[in-house]
Amino acid sequence: MADIKLKPSFLFIPLCFLFILIIYFDKSEDNQGTAIILPPAELLQTGDWIFRSGRSADSQFIKRVSHSRYSHIGMVVQTQPDIIIAHATTDDDPKHPNQVLLTSLNEFTAADKADAIAIVRPRFLNRYQRAQSAKSAENMVGKAFIMTKRSEEPFYCTLLVFDAVHQQNPDFNPQWQYLDIAVFGGEYLFPEAFTHADVEWIYQYPGK
Repeated sequence: MADIKLKPSFLFIPLCFLFILIIYFDKSEDNQGTAIILPPAELLQTGDWIFRSGRSADSQFIKRVSHSRYSHIGMVVQTQPDIIIAHATTDDDPKHPNQVLLTSLNEFTAADKADAIAIVRPRFLNRYQRAQSAKSAENMVGKAFIMTKRSEEPFYCTLLVFDAVHQQNPDFNPQWQYLDIAVFGGEYLFPEAFTHADVEWIYQYPGK
Protein backbone atom coordinates (compact mmCIF):
# COMPACT_ATOMS: atom_id res chain seq x y z
CA MET A 1 0.00 0.00 0.00
CA ALA A 2 3.01 2.21 0.39
CA ASP A 3 3.83 -0.44 0.55
CA ILE A 4 1.29 0.68 3.19
CA LYS A 5 3.89 1.98 5.62
CA LEU A 6 2.35 1.92 9.07
CA LYS A 7 2.66 5.64 9.78
CA PRO A 8 2.12 8.51 10.49
CA SER A 9 -1.01 7.82 12.55
CA PHE A 10 0.63 4.87 14.33
CA LEU A 11 3.57 6.76 15.79
CA PHE A 12 2.20 6.11 19.28
CA ILE A 13 2.82 2.35 18.91
CA PRO A 14 4.94 1.20 21.83
CA LEU A 15 8.53 0.84 20.72
CA CYS A 16 8.71 -2.68 22.07
CA PHE A 17 5.75 -3.75 19.90
CA LEU A 18 7.24 -2.11 16.82
CA PHE A 19 10.57 -3.81 17.48
CA ILE A 20 8.86 -7.20 17.71
CA LEU A 21 6.92 -6.54 14.50
CA ILE A 22 10.08 -5.67 12.58
CA ILE A 23 12.04 -8.65 13.90
CA TYR A 24 9.18 -11.06 13.18
CA PHE A 25 8.33 -9.91 9.70
CA ASP A 26 11.67 -8.72 8.37
CA LYS A 27 13.43 -12.05 8.83
CA SER A 28 16.16 -12.40 6.19
CA GLU A 29 14.72 -10.06 3.54
CA ASP A 30 17.40 -9.05 1.07
CA ASN A 31 16.84 -5.39 0.26
CA GLN A 32 19.39 -5.59 -2.56
CA GLY A 33 17.44 -8.18 -4.52
CA THR A 34 17.59 -8.98 -8.20
CA ALA A 35 15.96 -6.76 -10.79
CA ILE A 36 12.39 -7.36 -11.92
CA ILE A 37 12.01 -8.35 -15.58
CA LEU A 38 9.54 -5.85 -17.01
CA PRO A 39 6.84 -6.51 -19.62
CA PRO A 40 6.99 -5.12 -23.16
CA ALA A 41 5.56 -1.60 -23.12
CA GLU A 42 2.98 -2.48 -25.77
CA LEU A 43 1.25 -4.86 -23.34
CA LEU A 44 0.19 -2.02 -21.07
CA GLN A 45 -2.70 0.43 -21.32
CA THR A 46 -3.62 3.46 -19.25
CA GLY A 47 -5.91 2.43 -16.42
CA ASP A 48 -4.18 -0.91 -15.85
CA TRP A 49 -3.46 -1.75 -12.21
CA ILE A 50 -0.01 -2.79 -11.04
CA PHE A 51 0.61 -4.80 -7.88
CA ARG A 52 3.96 -4.85 -6.08
CA SER A 53 5.38 -7.22 -3.50
CA GLY A 54 7.57 -5.03 -1.32
CA ARG A 55 10.72 -5.99 0.55
CA SER A 56 10.36 -3.94 3.74
CA ALA A 57 9.22 -5.20 7.14
CA ASP A 58 5.99 -3.24 6.75
CA SER A 59 5.38 -4.92 3.40
CA GLN A 60 5.90 -8.34 4.96
CA PHE A 61 3.37 -7.44 7.64
CA ILE A 62 0.78 -6.42 5.03
CA LYS A 63 1.28 -9.61 3.04
CA ARG A 64 0.97 -11.76 6.16
CA VAL A 65 -2.19 -10.20 7.56
CA SER A 66 -3.93 -10.03 4.17
CA HIS A 67 -2.74 -13.49 3.07
CA SER A 68 -1.47 -11.99 -0.15
CA ARG A 69 1.48 -12.04 -2.49
CA TYR A 70 1.26 -8.25 -2.84
CA SER A 71 1.59 -5.29 -0.50
CA HIS A 72 1.10 -2.28 -2.80
CA ILE A 73 -0.96 -1.17 -5.80
CA GLY A 74 -0.80 1.66 -8.31
CA MET A 75 -2.31 2.60 -11.66
CA VAL A 76 -0.72 3.05 -15.08
CA VAL A 77 -1.45 6.64 -16.13
CA GLN A 78 0.93 6.93 -19.09
CA THR A 79 2.45 4.45 -21.54
CA GLN A 80 4.34 6.74 -23.94
CA PRO A 81 7.09 7.81 -24.09
CA ASP A 82 7.58 6.19 -20.67
CA ILE A 83 5.36 4.04 -18.48
CA ILE A 84 4.27 6.10 -15.48
CA ILE A 85 2.52 4.83 -12.35
CA ALA A 86 0.33 6.88 -10.00
CA HIS A 87 0.43 5.54 -6.45
CA ALA A 88 0.03 6.68 -2.86
CA THR A 89 3.17 5.99 -0.84
CA THR A 90 5.06 7.06 2.26
CA ASP A 91 8.67 6.93 1.16
CA ASP A 92 9.26 5.85 -2.45
CA ASP A 93 10.54 9.40 -2.98
CA PRO A 94 12.17 10.73 0.23
CA LYS A 95 11.87 14.29 -1.11
CA HIS A 96 8.09 13.91 -1.39
CA PRO A 97 6.97 11.70 1.52
CA ASN A 98 3.43 10.63 2.42
CA GLN A 99 1.59 11.53 -0.77
CA VAL A 100 0.48 10.45 -4.22
CA LEU A 101 3.38 10.28 -6.67
CA LEU A 102 3.95 9.75 -10.37
CA THR A 103 6.75 7.20 -10.69
CA SER A 104 8.35 5.54 -13.69
CA LEU A 105 7.84 1.79 -14.00
CA ASN A 106 11.58 1.28 -13.60
CA GLU A 107 11.58 3.15 -10.29
CA PHE A 108 8.37 1.51 -9.09
CA THR A 109 9.88 -1.95 -9.63
CA ALA A 110 13.43 -1.17 -8.46
CA ALA A 111 15.25 -4.11 -6.87
CA ASP A 112 15.36 -2.44 -3.45
CA LYS A 113 11.58 -1.99 -3.47
CA ALA A 114 10.08 -5.03 -5.21
CA ASP A 115 10.55 -8.78 -5.49
CA ALA A 116 7.41 -9.43 -7.56
CA ILE A 117 4.87 -7.53 -9.65
CA ALA A 118 1.63 -8.18 -11.49
CA ILE A 119 -0.30 -6.07 -13.98
CA VAL A 120 -4.04 -6.52 -14.45
CA ARG A 121 -6.75 -4.87 -16.53
CA PRO A 122 -10.24 -4.34 -15.07
CA ARG A 123 -12.66 -5.99 -17.47
CA PHE A 124 -15.67 -4.24 -15.94
CA LEU A 125 -14.42 -0.94 -17.42
CA ASN A 126 -14.17 -0.25 -21.13
CA ARG A 127 -11.04 1.31 -22.58
CA TYR A 128 -12.43 4.85 -22.36
CA GLN A 129 -13.40 4.34 -18.71
CA ARG A 130 -9.97 2.95 -17.89
CA ALA A 131 -8.34 5.99 -19.48
CA GLN A 132 -10.63 8.28 -17.49
CA SER A 133 -9.80 6.46 -14.27
CA ALA A 134 -6.11 7.01 -15.05
CA LYS A 135 -6.73 10.74 -15.45
CA SER A 136 -8.49 10.80 -12.09
CA ALA A 137 -5.57 9.02 -10.42
CA GLU A 138 -3.08 11.38 -12.03
CA ASN A 139 -5.06 14.38 -10.81
CA MET A 140 -4.61 13.20 -7.22
CA VAL A 141 -0.84 13.75 -7.30
CA GLY A 142 0.24 15.38 -4.05
CA LYS A 143 -2.78 14.21 -2.06
CA ALA A 144 -1.75 13.27 1.48
CA PHE A 145 -1.24 9.63 2.44
CA ILE A 146 -3.28 8.80 5.56
CA MET A 147 -2.90 5.32 7.01
CA THR A 148 -5.73 4.68 9.41
CA LYS A 149 -8.83 2.54 9.75
CA ARG A 150 -11.90 2.91 7.54
CA SER A 151 -13.93 4.90 10.08
CA GLU A 152 -11.28 7.65 10.24
CA GLU A 153 -11.17 8.75 6.57
CA PRO A 154 -7.99 7.01 5.38
CA PHE A 155 -6.23 7.50 2.09
CA TYR A 156 -3.53 5.08 0.96
CA CYS A 157 -2.59 3.12 -2.15
CA THR A 158 -5.73 1.03 -2.55
CA LEU A 159 -7.99 4.01 -1.95
CA LEU A 160 -6.29 5.96 -4.73
CA VAL A 161 -7.16 3.17 -7.15
CA PHE A 162 -10.61 2.67 -5.64
CA ASP A 163 -11.54 6.35 -5.88
CA ALA A 164 -10.37 6.60 -9.49
CA VAL A 165 -12.23 3.44 -10.55
CA HIS A 166 -15.36 4.13 -8.52
CA GLN A 167 -15.91 7.36 -10.46
CA GLN A 168 -16.30 5.24 -13.60
CA ASN A 169 -18.19 2.33 -12.03
CA PRO A 170 -20.03 3.07 -8.78
CA ASP A 171 -20.76 -0.65 -8.37
CA PHE A 172 -17.07 -1.43 -7.82
CA ASN A 173 -16.94 -2.62 -4.21
CA PRO A 174 -13.77 -4.49 -3.16
CA GLN A 175 -13.90 -6.27 0.18
CA TRP A 176 -12.46 -4.51 3.22
CA GLN A 177 -10.72 -6.68 5.81
CA TYR A 178 -11.19 -6.37 9.55
CA LEU A 179 -8.02 -6.52 11.64
CA ASP A 180 -7.95 -7.24 15.35
CA ILE A 181 -4.22 -6.95 15.96
CA ALA A 182 -3.00 -4.88 18.91
CA VAL A 183 -3.53 -1.20 17.96
CA PHE A 184 -4.48 -1.99 14.34
CA GLY A 185 -8.13 -2.79 15.03
CA GLY A 186 -10.56 -1.80 12.31
CA GLU A 187 -11.29 -2.27 8.61
CA TYR A 188 -8.57 -1.84 5.99
CA LEU A 189 -8.58 -2.18 2.21
CA PHE A 190 -5.62 -4.30 1.12
CA PRO A 191 -4.30 -4.89 -2.42
CA GLU A 192 -5.43 -8.51 -2.17
CA ALA A 193 -9.06 -7.38 -2.47
CA PHE A 194 -8.34 -6.02 -5.96
CA THR A 195 -7.02 -9.38 -7.16
CA HIS A 196 -10.54 -10.78 -6.71
CA ALA A 197 -12.18 -8.21 -8.99
CA ASP A 198 -13.13 -9.04 -12.59
CA VAL A 199 -9.69 -8.47 -14.08
CA GLU A 200 -7.54 -9.82 -16.88
CA TRP A 201 -4.06 -10.81 -15.75
CA ILE A 202 -1.71 -9.17 -18.23
CA TYR A 203 1.70 -9.89 -16.72
CA GLN A 204 3.29 -11.46 -13.64
CA TYR A 205 6.90 -11.66 -12.56
CA PRO A 206 7.91 -14.07 -11.38
CA GLY A 207 5.13 -16.25 -12.75
CA LYS A 208 2.95 -18.31 -10.43
